[in-house]
Amino acid sequence: MALAPFSPGGVQVRRTAEMFVQLRQQGVDLERQLTTGKKAETFAGLGFERRTALDLRGKLSALEGFQATIKDADLRLKLMLQSTQNLQQIASDTRAGALLPSSGVSGGQPLEQAQAQGNLKLAIDLLNADINGRYLFSGRTHDQKPVLSYDTIVGDLAPLIAAAKTANDADPGGTGTLSVASAGPAATVTDGGAGGFGLVGVTSSNPGAITAAAPATFTVTAPPAAGDAISLRLSLPDGSEETITLTAAAAPGVNSAGQFVIDADNNVTAANIATALGLAIGERATGALASASAMTAAETYFATDANWYAGDTAPAADARSTAPARIDQTQVVGTGAQANEEGFRTLLTQLAALSADTFADGNRDRLDALLMRVAGNLTPGQGEQKISDIGVELGNAHGAMANARERHQATAAMLQNTLGGIEDAPSEEVAAKLLALQTRLQASYQTTSLLSKLSLVNYL
Repeated sequence: MALAPFSPGGVQVRRTAEMFVQLRQQGVDLERQLTTGKKAETFAGLGFERRTALDLRGKLSALEGFQATIKDADLRLKLMLQSTQNLQQIASDTRAGALLPSSGVSGGQPLEQAQAQGNLKLAIDLLNADINGRYLFSGRTHDQKPVLSYDTIVGDLAPLIAAAKTANDADPGGTGTLSVASAGPAATVTDGGAGGFGLVGVTSSNPGAITAAAPATFTVTAPPAAGDAISLRLSLPDGSEETITLTAAAAPGVNSAGQFVIDADNNVTAANIATALGLAIGERATGALASASAMTAAETYFATDANWYAGDTAPAADARSTAPARIDQTQVVGTGAQANEEGFRTLLTQLAALSADTFADGNRDRLDALLMRVAGNLTPGQGEQKISDIGVELGNAHGAMANARERHQATAAMLQNTLGGIEDAPSEEVAAKLLALQTRLQASYQTTSLLSKLSLVNYL
């Protein structure tokens, strides 16, 4: 006889069936957890912990973004730091070589010039370094090679240097724009035009015998004593100065770039002073003045970016900010650089001046004078940017990123551990639950089977 749907026996059957369905569903879910290792297929399945899980995943996603930024910038900074170190080494080697010139020759040219040309090519290559087409020293215009080619720079600069030397050494007498003459007891130096030398001042160690009057007149009023000295200070186009000192020498003697001969006749002594001044100025004209002209032309050339630089036109002082990298919620580091920064530009100027000048006349004095300027310019003064300063700033950015990377790794590990406690289903725990469920199902099946066999006859 069938049970009525709402009889006590019918209700019990339905409850038993529902229990078996629920147990079976629990078994399927446990089997899924054992296979996937996850408690639920959706966040909704996590219950009240789903908000925590979503928040943790959001934080992990943000950390992954920061880590991706750090990874990208880290490679660029490593290459930039290597380039700045190499450039600093070039500057150091060039300065050392300029202070101790070798007088050697390579390929028919001074060894220092041959070395400068090779170093200029290397410096240009280092400043044009790129990663997959992204130029490292071009600021925001990272798709543009920042420095023009060696041939373009030297080809443009060489005629400018030649023109500057011609303009500053216009006097056919070889004394720059100055002229020297004597009239009676006076020897006078006259500035014949703009550029070249400038007259700064004169002095005499024995005013009782030779008076010195501005701008550059020496008047002999009595025979000087041997060893008396007069000095003439000259300015040069690059802002430096030269001091010519002549010492009085007793007859018989020879007028030279360092001394004048004393004569009983004051007019003759003045003429000797004029001759010696002419020789001394002539030496400075072919040496110091020519080198100053070359350096001035190079500095003027590199002071205008458009001549040699094709990168970001933002102020070089803000170069680091041209490539900001957000490495944390509240931390941004500058990883940019520009080839027209002062430290880089100073090195390029010195190398280019040595590379583009001509020394075919074998004038070692002119080369030595230029080397002195190179050495001085590669010894930056207070407040002037050095290549090492750029390296320090880039190194600080690299260090900040390394610290942030370690911090993010530790934070991510903690967040992953917390998230795992919410989302992950430990296999041992799931297996134990599944075994317990199977045991319960088996017992329920056996109990149900026994109850289904019960009847009044069996009961009695």
